[in-house]
Amino acid sequence: PNDYIVYLLESDFNIGHIVDPVTFKKALTCPESDKWLSAMEDEMNSMEKNRVWELVELPQNAKAIDNKWIFKSKLDSKGNVERKKARLVAKGFTQREGIDYNETFSPVSSKDSFR
Repeated sequence: PNDYIVYLLESDFNIGHIVDPVTFKKALTCPESDKWLSAMEDEMNSMEKNRVWELVELPQNAKAIDNKWIFKSKLDSKGNVERKKARLVAKGFTQREGIDYNETFSPVSSKDSFR
């Protein structure tokens, strides 16, 4: 069949549409929770290996930056789910200049990050 017809049928019947969890709680309670937990563990191991952060004591009257898990199903060239990916991101937008920080920092990727 014509690719456009297949596209329309997929759209009408939601075929091939993958809905990833949008919250940590949904990731833990969905049928694929074991895969999401594994993806979160991989992310934490990667952050530890790459020394992404340093654990320090929070100064008095300082506010810790909140974080959020982002979940994404990675697809192969045929549209099949290849793996689950989880990213832990900081909610830096909650900080206020002069109150929560005084200067900005732009990290640089390592050469090993590029393929």
